Amino acid sequence: METHPLVWFCATGKTGLGHLRRCATIAKALRRLAPGCCIGLATNATVAGLEPADIAAFTQIEIVDRQSMADRIAGRSNGPIVVDTAVLPGLATTNRPLVLILRQTPEDRLERFRLQDGRPWDLVMVPNPRADWWPELDPDFAHRVEPVGWIYRGVPVSTRPLWLTPLVIVASGGGATAPIAATWKAEVDPIIAHARALTDTPFYVAQALGPRAAPEAHLLHADDRFDPGGDLHLYFAQADTVISTAGYNSVLELATTDVPALLVAIPRSLDNQMARACLWGTRLGKWHVPGETLSSGAWLAAQIDAAKRRAPWDLGPSGETAAAQLILGLAQ
Repeated sequence: METHPLVWFCATGKTGLGHLRRCATIAKALRRLAPGCCIGLATNATVAGLEPADIAAFTQIEIVDRQSMADRIAGRSNGPIVVDTAVLPGLATTNRPLVLILRQTPEDRLERFRLQDGRPWDLVMVPNPRADWWPELDPDFAHRVEPVGWIYRGVPVSTRPLWLTPLVIVASGGGATAPIAATWKAEVDPIIAHARALTDTPFYVAQALGPRAAPEAHLLHADDRFDPGGDLHLYFAQADTVISTAGYNSVLELATTDVPALLVAIPRSLDNQMARACLWGTRLGKWHVPGETLSSGAWLAAQIDAAKRRAPWDLGPSGETAAAQLILGLAQ
């Protein structure tokens, strides 16, 4: 007889790894708190780019189109259904507690996450401290809205000798549509070219590409390309400088390192990367304002010449345990 999961996680994975990684991190915390529980994952793409321990946190993994996720898991859950910043048609009719993980989203997009038929979410979890971002939601949107703090993987401080040829890692994100990838490449390639024109110090550029990255993301000025798998955070720690998208997970993993970073936001409809880049750019290094190639190139050249690190940013305790406790509270 099939054992229905106590908790189902629903996450999209075609254009990035952020949703999957956040769900997996919470799922591992659930396993620590309730070792025998059965945990399911419904996602719309083959799971890739996660560590084996992340995948092992789930008892069942279903690959199903986003439009069909609610129908597929209806009647197959013994407890809460947790959705990571996605819209699932038909979910409101499910007779189970419903939880929304609401990552920072443009304010004019928040209503898209309202459940159909007037049903409130049983719980909305905001994966950051309240002071950093807080959604303005109507009272009938959810019964509870709780901040759980940043959910992240810690990264060791680099032990890489600074006298080696400076290494710049470019993190292009876990995936994006071809037009978005081309737009991001058009911002980053000139920055690297300008930095090389300003400094006499040779530096090596390695571009990290996720498993579903579009060919349009390939940089002309990269010396190498590689798939970091689930270990991008470890590569970050070994770089002298990082150029990265402003995705939730990448920014937090960079924050725990001592590596200066240039944040180049990807335009996404449901992820406010521009606001995140603006906030974290000054904390981690610099925010690239679209079109300001000369400023960003000069910053990169100065980092190469100075060979300086920065202090890691204190994110506080990671929030997956708080999130898991809230989910288990709905399962009882």
